Amino acid sequence: MEKNSDLEKFKLAVENASDHIVITDENGICLYMNNAAEKITGFKKEEIIGKKVGTKDNWGGLMSKSDYEGLWKIIKKKKKPFVGDLKNRRKNGEEYEAKASISPIKDKDGNVVFFVGIERDVTKEKEVDKAKTEFVSLASHQLRTPLSTINWYTEILLDGDGGEINEVQEKYLKEIYHGNQRMVDLVDALLNVSRLELGTFAIDPKKVDISGLAKEIVKDVKVLSDKKKQTIKEKYQEKLPKINADPKLLRIVIENLLSNAVKYTPEKGDIKIDIYNAKKEEEIGGVKLGKDSIVVEVADNGYGIPRNQHDKIFKKLFRAENVTQRDTEGTGLGLYIVKSILDHSDGLIWFYSRENKGTTFYATIPLTGMKKRQGLKSLN
Repeated sequence: MEKNSDLEKFKLAVENASDHIVITDENGICLYMNNAAEKITGFKKEEIIGKKVGTKDNWGGLMSKSDYEGLWKIIKKKKKPFVGDLKNRRKNGEEYEAKASISPIKDKDGNVVFFVGIERDVTKEKEVDKAKTEFVSLASHQLRTPLSTINWYTEILLDGDGGEINEVQEKYLKEIYHGNQRMVDLVDALLNVSRLELGTFAIDPKKVDISGLAKEIVKDVKVLSDKKKQTIKEKYQEKLPKINADPKLLRIVIENLLSNAVKYTPEKGDIKIDIYNAKKEEEIGGVKLGKDSIVVEVADNGYGIPRNQHDKIFKKLFRAENVTQRDTEGTGLGLYIVKSILDHSDGLIWFYSRENKGTTFYATIPLTGMKKRQGLKSLN
């Protein structure tokens, strides 16, 4: 089929689509833009066709030089699609956020002949999400004070400082304390989520002995695992280098993975934590690392994750169906927080799981460590 014929058919198909769609030649010169592109950017077709798109002369120019070069390397040299978030500028100067997909169209010989750029204006969606997150943050802050007060007075009563209590009263007070502590944990998790999403959390890297930190966490978690008569096996590579990392954030990552393993493994089950140094060319758990990293591997022989829910496991508030019936106390926020921390730290997380056979999580922190970040608050 002729090149021009293909182009004309595509134009007819997308002229009235709701997304901003442009077609360029192999050098980024605009050959076509649809009605939505005019409406979203404010530029008329005659102002854009024949010119290079996404530059400071039209709706682009807000990317750094390195990001711009990286985009072109992906779509022109590697001939692969680019998918990501972009900041654009309308003709009236107003900035907006867009989800973009730019795909190379190749001829039968594999040469790029067109680029198809599809963008969706997500400014309002982002504003709504931000407003929701700010509300959660505000509400959580307001809840912390009364919850702390309930904890404090309950502890006073349980210690007998408010007078002698009988067995029935003690039982009820312990239930109040336990329920209130669950609320405190939930509020802390919600605060962490809001700080991650708003970008207001601080990262304060220090030289950390990750094996030593893990050993401390194992001691804390063993209080729970001993009740279930579980075995936790520890393995730490000798002479692991210390890395620049925020110890609070590392603690959240390791503690979540270990406590989940304990929670979702039945009595007398086995749990293993293994921490080691891996080179960038190594393949760990089916994933090639891409950079020298410290790997934290946590494995169990517990309930596992149903295969049809593997793609949801890092989503906010998600809990697998096979564990919600066994444990009603989870928030569905732990793994979401862990992944967010690692995403902000240039790390990775993935897993292998079979239902009723167990799960292995892999988390990595690059040897280069975490970058310092100024923020209003650290994570809890």
